[in-house]
Amino acid sequence: MRTVVRSASLIAFTVACGYAKMVLFPFLFFVELFSAATVLSGVVVGPAWGAWVGAIARLIFSVANPYGPPHPWVLAAQVLGGAILGAAGGLLRRPLMRGDSTGATAWLLTGALATAAYDLLTNVAQGVVFGSIPATLALGAVPALQHIGSNTVIFLVLGRLAGPWVERQVGDAARPV
Repeated sequence: MRTVVRSASLIAFTVACGYAKMVLFPFLFFVELFSAATVLSGVVVGPAWGAWVGAIARLIFSVANPYGPPHPWVLAAQVLGGAILGAAGGLLRRPLMRGDSTGATAWLLTGALATAAYDLLTNVAQGVVFGSIPATLALGAVPALQHIGSNTVIFLVLGRLAGPWVERQVGDAARPV
């Protein structure tokens, strides 16, 4: 029951981080906190529950988006991408919880690689919708690079602050059984 309640709280936290972007960075289109919150959630609850948190949080945020819900193919890619981010946080929990340079490097690489994978997945889905995957990938290259760059910095900052805190707060509950 503890993990269910923790997961529900993390879903709410992650969705709130998605909306916080609209307040904190309204004109910086490729800066967001959602991905880092999803990975952090995976660190807290583990890979399986992290995938659940990421998928449900992304589904809620995307469907309840004030700009309107995305095309079903794009929504499916976003939900799958959220699940992958949450699972990645759970799988990488040990290095991500470290407060040293290894932990910082883990957050930096996770931010870059996870964002690249998410952007590739959602851009391919948009390419399917628009009828040209190569054109969509070409047009999405610069925004994807901006997204990867900003998320890499956000993941690094968040990781330096949250990683050691999670290790202290969650402790043995975050260690694989």
